[in-house]
Amino acid sequence: MNSICILLTDHDSINENIIIQSYKYLLAIRINKIYFIGSKKKFKKIYNKFGQKKKFEFIDIELKKNDFFNYLKSITNRAIKICKNKKNTIILNMPLNKKKFLKKKFPGFTEFFSYHMDKKMNENMLLYNEKNFSVCPLTTHIELKNVENKINENKIKNCITNITNFYKKINKKIRIVILGLNPHASSDFNKNTKDKKLLYKIIKNMKKKKINISGPVSADTAFMENFKNKVFIGMYHDQVLIPFKTINKFDGINITIGKKILRISPDHGTARNLLKRGKKTISNKSFLKCLDFCSKKLNV
Repeated sequence: MNSICILLTDHDSINENIIIQSYKYLLAIRINKIYFIGSKKKFKKIYNKFGQKKKFEFIDIELKKNDFFNYLKSITNRAIKICKNKKNTIILNMPLNKKKFLKKKFPGFTEFFSYHMDKKMNENMLLYNEKNFSVCPLTTHIELKNVENKINENKIKNCITNITNFYKKINKKIRIVILGLNPHASSDFNKNTKDKKLLYKIIKNMKKKKINISGPVSADTAFMENFKNKVFIGMYHDQVLIPFKTINKFDGINITIGKKILRISPDHGTARNLLKRGKKTISNKSFLKCLDFCSKKLNV
């Protein structure tokens, strides 16, 4: 039996609209059991729409006095517990407002999930596209001035290992491309930058281990052509997410790699501003991509 745990996170968003919009798709997809975990009171439409079907189970978690952090903790822990009991299960969390839910305790849900999974902060955020290219930011939601200090040998090696292991599991061959931290990967600088001192050395060692890897390359030309079946490791968030979202549009999903349980989410935010514009402006494409990924992964 295979299953998905869908975390009903932020009710003040397009999350409910997306799920209702995907009703027929959820009914038809080759997943035996779909759990909705969240507040019945805040997600009434989902409860009413899916509650009577055997394929779906709604697990009601109360949101107490707008305590969003502990609510998120409760629904995440419940999903992790289900995954441990039912091994062929993937967690799919809906987008959330980081300020409201994480209370500055974690930079993003990726780190929040990693901590509550096993207390080991050895995760990476992979923006995954099946046909084009994927990207992995080495640092996520931190200020640009703090990026260089967060980059070290262990962090880079762990990222490469996580990417390599993930693609082995899904049986897909890729080439890893590491982007330089500085303009033109520091080729214009005489001093020993992190590109020259650290990245070159790690890449050289990884090649000796037969890992298909190259770099560091200049980020300004890396995405111009021949990017299919490549995974670009960027030194910071926008270095790789801007080209990923510009080229792939909604054709991508967010995956936490490096953990025993797979966690995915649509590659977009809460889009609260779209609620007033009507249903026609709301795209469920990334959510459907999440479901497709789950179906393929769980039915191998």
